[in-house]
Amino acid sequence: MEVLSREETALWCQQHGIALNDRGRPELSDTTAKFKIPEDAQKRVALVSQAMREFRGAPLFLVWFTEWGVWQSGQRMHIFDRFRRSYGEGRPLIQSPGHVFGQSEMEDAISFVTLAVLFLWDCYVVTPNRGKLVFFCHDEFGVTKDVETETSGVVQTS
Repeated sequence: MEVLSREETALWCQQHGIALNDRGRPELSDTTAKFKIPEDAQKRVALVSQAMREFRGAPLFLVWFTEWGVWQSGQRMHIFDRFRRSYGEGRPLIQSPGHVFGQSEMEDAISFVTLAVLFLWDCYVVTPNRGKLVFFCHDEFGVTKDVETETSGVVQTS
């Protein structure tokens, strides 16, 4: 895993054909499905596992946290900080929100995204050239581009 600053994350996107919107985040205008993030923690974990399965064939992909702390009562920043420290990353998330994972690090990536969805953080997972993209939002919905996320009927196509 390579951890990137905000500037490095935007540059990585530019170098890998990932269009950014006017807020400097991956473009979502061509997403193909919208889904609800379940209230139940077990179902959230299952949703992430299902969505991340689609990234197993990708040689590398970006996991980018863009909003956190919206629902402070539903998160434990200490857990996330200590988790990242176990990977050797000591900078705060605000300084280093991008995480590039290779194929051999799939389980690590799933764990990072799972924490984001459990805490209801905004989190993008995207492959080079936006071949696959999933976005989990703090407002308890997500959108996808070429990613299957059907878990107990939560997917709604747009």
